[in-house]
Formats: sequence, C-alpha cells, structure tokens
Amino acid sequence: MIAKLRRKFVLFALLSVSGLLAIILVGINIANFSLVASSSDSITAELAQRGGEFIPNNPGEGGNPIRPDRPDSPDMQKSMRYFTVRVDGTPTLVTRSLDLVSDTEALTWAKEAATKGEVGWYRTYYRFRNYQKDGATYVTFIDASRELSPSFNVLNASLIGGGVGILATFLLLLPISKILVRPTEEAFRRQKRFVSDASHELKTPLSIISANNEIQEMVTGETEQTKAIGKQVKAMNSLVRNLNALAKIDEVETHEFAKFDLSFACSEIAEGFRKKAEAKGLSYEAHIASDLVYKGEEASIRMLFSTVIENAVKYGQSKAEISLQKEGDHVVFLATNDAEGLQEGPLEMVFERFYRSPEARASGVEGSGIGLSMAKEIVSAHKGRIFAWGEKGIFHLKVEL
Repeated sequence: MIAKLRRKFVLFALLSVSGLLAIILVGINIANFSLVASSSDSITAELAQRGGEFIPNNPGEGGNPIRPDRPDSPDMQKSMRYFTVRVDGTPTLVTRSLDLVSDTEALTWAKEAATKGEVGWYRTYYRFRNYQKDGATYVTFIDASRELSPSFNVLNASLIGGGVGILATFLLLLPISKILVRPTEEAFRRQKRFVSDASHELKTPLSIISANNEIQEMVTGETEQTKAIGKQVKAMNSLVRNLNALAKIDEVETHEFAKFDLSFACSEIAEGFRKKAEAKGLSYEAHIASDLVYKGEEASIRMLFSTVIENAVKYGQSKAEISLQKEGDHVVFLATNDAEGLQEGPLEMVFERFYRSPEARASGVEGSGIGLSMAKEIVSAHKGRIFAWGEKGIFHLKVEL
C-alpha cells in the first residue's frame, strides 16, 4: 500500500511537472517559429507587390532614409535568397537569386506549392506565397534557413533541457516521496498494530463469555438469553478473524507468489458451500473450467474465493451461481445471486470497510461488512480488478486476475 502510494505521488508529480514544462517550451517554440514565419511572410508580401523580384529603390526617396532591416532596403535585397515562378500555362522562372535550387527544381516546387494555399512552408526551410499579379498567378519562395537556424537551436535545447528537467525531477521526487509518505506509513503501521492488538485482546473476553454461557446453559438449560449471547459471541469471533486477516494483508512485494492449481482450489471451496446453500434452499451452481493454473499466493486466493462465495450464499434469496473461466490473458471469477431491494448499476460502495446496505441490515443476515473489503485488498495485491453491480435484481461480483 505504501509503495503504491509513493508510486502514485511520483507519477502525478512527474506528470504535472512534465505538463507544465511542455506548455512553457511548446509556447516558446511556437512563438519563435511564428515570428520567423511572420517575418518571412512580410518579405514575400513585399516581393508580391513588386511582381516577384526586388526592384532597387532610391534610398532616402521622399526624404526618409530606408532602414537596413526593411524588406525594400538594398542590404536586405542583396542578402535575400529567393526565386519567383509564374505558374499559369507553362511554368516560367521569373527571377532567381537562390543558387541551391536549380531551374528545374524551382519550377517543380512552384507547381506543387501552387496547390497548398496562400502561404506555407515547403521542405522545412522554404517559405512560399501564392498571389495574383496583372492577371497571372505567381509563386515566390524565400530561403529562411538562416532565420530558422536559431529557432531549431532553441527547439533542440528545449528538448534536451526538458528531458534533463524531467529526469532531475524524477530523481528528486524519489527521496521527497519517501519523506512525504512517512506520516502515512506510520499511521498505517499504527492502524495495523491497533487492529492486530485489539483482535488479540478481544479473544480472551470472548472465550470467557462463551465458556460462562455454556456453563449457564448446562445449569439452567438453553434460554433465549443464552442463545442471544452465543449468537453475538459467534458474530464477534467472526469479526475478530476477519480483522486479523485484513491486518495481515501486506503489500504486493511481500507476497510469496507461486504457481498452483486454481481450478482445484476453487472447486474445493465451492463444494464446501454446497451443503450450506442447499440447507438454505438455494439453487446452487458452480461452473469451473479445468486445468487453470495461476501464479499467486494460494492462501490469499482461497480466502478470496471463500469470501465471495460465502457472500453469494449468505445473501442469495433463491439462487447463487459461480463460475471460473479463462478470458484472454485473464482468469475471470464471477459470482451472482438474487437479492431484494438491490440498486441498479455499479455498487462500488460494497468494498468499503464495514459497509452494509440497509436491505442487508433489515434482512437479519449477520455480517460485519469486512469480507468484500478484504476481497478487494487481495485482488489489489495480485494486481487484478474487482467489480460489483446490480442488474434486474441480480447482484454480480466479478474478479479479473
């Protein structure tokens, strides 16, 4: 239980940190690449206005000097790597200042880009724009590799930094989780010790009460009072046994798992309840597949079968049925019984400790509400799943191992 709690804490904390890092780093990189795209689009827009090529301006025309970082500045024009293709009819190369791309490649790229929207990226590093000019369709490409290079460096640094950050967080969380769950671990130990000690201390007075009750019956004969005392002593002894069993269910790592004949174990326990079911007048059926082998703690699994079958027989009104079958990679154990006043749908509350439904309490059937919670602990220790639900007056309890 404590190990599972630590794993959950580390997992949730790691997911939270990873999610936060992902949001920050993704946001930074999206903004970074968006700025490059926006800058490239302003340049292709300038080229579109000029017919697909830079036409030198007169610096200072109108009394305003041209800034070197503007698309229409001479410095920008000299450093820009671009080409423009008119794609109407037979594609024609209008202008090219990009030596890395041949004329044939430029025409092929333009035909492909002409079908991909107004603006976009082509082959990662090239930004293109489709536009109309003087009744003709043009495609202009610019090489944005120099502008993208810092962005990719930031992306790589983000991936490496994020990975290192997640790893460092994981290594840091391991000792922190141990410290944080220590109070819970201590409380759990005290609870187990209390349950164990209380169960042990209750045995002596129960034995004395039972012995005195038997002596009283020998002297005065059985009376309503002695019968009531005997009944309550029996119920208390059952509760003490269940509490002891619940306290002894440790974490999964402490279990000694071994392969055993699951079919035989289930059949043996099922047959043990047949007489009790028949004495109650129940229709009792057991469908158990043969030759099923399972790796687990046999004593715990036998206790699981006994608890679930006893529950079906105890609360069954006219019938109880169990089955054990192989389904895919799992072994499925199913117990059903009819019941009065049963809720429809999932009944997860039946696995809570000391829970008993109002109908069960009103029925007069003795019980402590410990059995199914103990069954859930056993299933969890074996990394299985357990479900309970009501459907048309039938209580279903399913275990997947």
